[in-house]
Amino acid sequence: MKSSSFFLITLFLFFAACKKPTVLTESDQTIDSGLIIKAGFVCGWGSGTDSLEISQTTIKYEYYIPAQSYVPIINKSRSVSDNEWKEIVNAINIDGFFRLNYQSCNVCVDGCDEWIFIQNGKVSHKITFGKGLEIDTISKLQNKLTELRREFKE
Repeated sequence: MKSSSFFLITLFLFFAACKKPTVLTESDQTIDSGLIIKAGFVCGWGSGTDSLEISQTTIKYEYYIPAQSYVPIINKSRSVSDNEWKEIVNAINIDGFFRLNYQSCNVCVDGCDEWIFIQNGKVSHKITFGKGLEIDTISKLQNKLTELRREFKE
């Protein structure tokens, strides 16, 4: 009886973890002015966390070390020019991003994870992956996010 209960619970968890990929309509694939990109990383043992929030008008960056304090060590923001916004939007493969299904949890075993969340109108999607992993589909976006992090850390 115990083995059949274990099997049923395992089977349920397997199917519960499976998620249908988001299917974008043509209008969802058009990037609108309300586009928001959030990205960051988190590491185990409270060793460091950062976050970027990018909109058409502003970029905000925070970095803190939870083991020391929840007050950010770096807390900066700046405006976004029209040319930079076009550059950011051009770096996004929106359809490809929404098809990605990365959900790692390295932080669960004291490693580090990166995450990217994109909201475009009514649809949104988030992926989590091992820190430093380059994903071909979104490599241009990842490069842009790395460039912004470097800028704010200076």
